[in-house]
Amino acid sequence: MKKKKDEQTAISLFDTFKRLILEKSSQDNRYSRILNVLNRAIERVAKGTQTPQLEARSAFQNICTLCFVDKIKLNAEEADALQKIDDFSHSKGIWGEMNTLSISNMWLSN
Repeated sequence: MKKKKDEQTAISLFDTFKRLILEKSSQDNRYSRILNVLNRAIERVAKGTQTPQLEARSAFQNICTLCFVDKIKLNAEEADALQKIDDFSHSKGIWGEMNTLSISNMWLSN
């Protein structure tokens, strides 16, 4: 039951952000790349090929990268929607967050 609720929450968050940038994507091709990330995230969560939290984390990181590389400046409403995706992506348990920290702080050895 919780899994289904998490899936619905993730898809709702992705749809909200998608709706906010949809108009801009018709005027600026850079936003279409963000839409592609969101569409792929919705598809993966809907099919169950990825957990909602991991897909939200991946989408958040990819969108942030695109914004940085393409010099996209989000307005306050868009930034708030993206922040909600980030908040959702974090596990609510200590072990989930420790696992995230462990994975994200991997350094290559020479």
